[in-house]
Amino acid sequence: MANGSVHSDSGSDLAALLEQELDSISLPGSPRDNLEVDSVEEPRQTKRQSALRVEEKRSLKRPKSGILTNGGSESVCPPHPGFMYGMCIRCGTQADEAEADGDAIALRYIHSGLKLSASEAERVRQQSLKRVISDKKLLLVLDLDHTLLNSTRFEEAVGFEEQLAAIQQARSEDQPESLYHLEHMHLWTKLRPYVREFLEKAHEVSEMHIYTHGNAEYAAEMAKLLDPTKRFFAERIISQGDSTVKHVKDLDVVLGAEKAVVILDDTAGVWPAHQRNLLQVERYVFFPACARRFELETSSLLEQGRDEDEQEGMLASALRVLQQVHERFFAAGADASEQDVREHLQALRGAVLSGCRICFSRIIPQGDPMPEAHHLWQQAQQLGAVVTLGVDEDTTHVVAAAKNTDKVHWAADHNRHIVSPAWLHACACLWRRMDEGQFPVGAAPVFETKGALSAEEDTKAALAGAGGGVATS
Repeated sequence: MANGSVHSDSGSDLAALLEQELDSISLPGSPRDNLEVDSVEEPRQTKRQSALRVEEKRSLKRPKSGILTNGGSESVCPPHPGFMYGMCIRCGTQADEAEADGDAIALRYIHSGLKLSASEAERVRQQSLKRVISDKKLLLVLDLDHTLLNSTRFEEAVGFEEQLAAIQQARSEDQPESLYHLEHMHLWTKLRPYVREFLEKAHEVSEMHIYTHGNAEYAAEMAKLLDPTKRFFAERIISQGDSTVKHVKDLDVVLGAEKAVVILDDTAGVWPAHQRNLLQVERYVFFPACARRFELETSSLLEQGRDEDEQEGMLASALRVLQQVHERFFAAGADASEQDVREHLQALRGAVLSGCRICFSRIIPQGDPMPEAHHLWQQAQQLGAVVTLGVDEDTTHVVAAAKNTDKVHWAADHNRHIVSPAWLHACACLWRRMDEGQFPVGAAPVFETKGALSAEEDTKAALAGAGGGVATS
């Protein structure tokens, strides 16, 4: 149905409300860029004022060209660019349920009733790409749990209360708070070392979004701890109920062009469609319950009485990679619109073990018809190493699960590196060739990214731990 007078008031209300919602998260396609308004009698209102006083927005005159437009096409419905509570955001028509659902993408984190059509969402993504390129920024999607912080329920911290209280009391006045006792949420939350510096510096090269499998209340609370002034994330906070598929994270709700998006997450399994965008980090396991959940061989950092190193820890390493990707994306003389972060991530990842020739011992079962399908084989190749079934004069590393094997003895006799599988995990997470001497075969791992769980079990454990272990179902 085309624009009609019967819908003029409702369309104006939707225009005003959507304007505030989109402006609040700095999305392209907001009325700031696309809306032609004759005049506005009242002063510009805040998002909260708009939501509470929709009826007072009737002084807004009807947009000439509609709220959202499909490029250069005529702004006439149908097709409808999107819906707010089932009402078209351009013409004000109330759609039936099938029409409102269709191929529409629900953007609940922007507004609980907002859905955009697939074509409109894609248009917004392309405008987003132009905007971030103009700002010389990438898009950075950040996980919360085990990536930027670690939370645990009070009942899971029983027996450690005195130790946690001592950590809080030991903080000097000039040190920012990093351990929080959240009474109203019945949670302890520990920020990862270097997280504040990471956010400050990442903000210089990227527009950041939070994307967590914790619930909305948890996501908002963690955002307050990390970004109390909303300088980094604004309203770009995506939580459990915002995903289009349960227990899966996807960039369809981010409204950013995939070629410009870097994802920082400890769990690869929740991003099945976006592995190439992923900058996977070592899991931050501060609390004992989390170490048990992932069946780690090592104890939690709290139990060990230590924490990650600020300057050489995971977030410092991730920042270096992000900055390298940004430098390559916006390299002098290069057309940024033709760049793709996935290609740059792949190139940087492939340089980590370039020149290494690896053979596995007691890791891949003898007679396996597809040894190249083993996750460690694939991981080594992704890092740029050449992998062989047997040792030869060009072999540089034997990655072994046991000491007394023929391949290990050969490597010792020929002065080749002998390392545990944890070495590969460490190289992959820190994006650099790690000191082989820190990863002897048979020793307790000094660096552990996952426990004895399968990939599927590991993903399930990560989901169970989201929001401090209280958010998923």
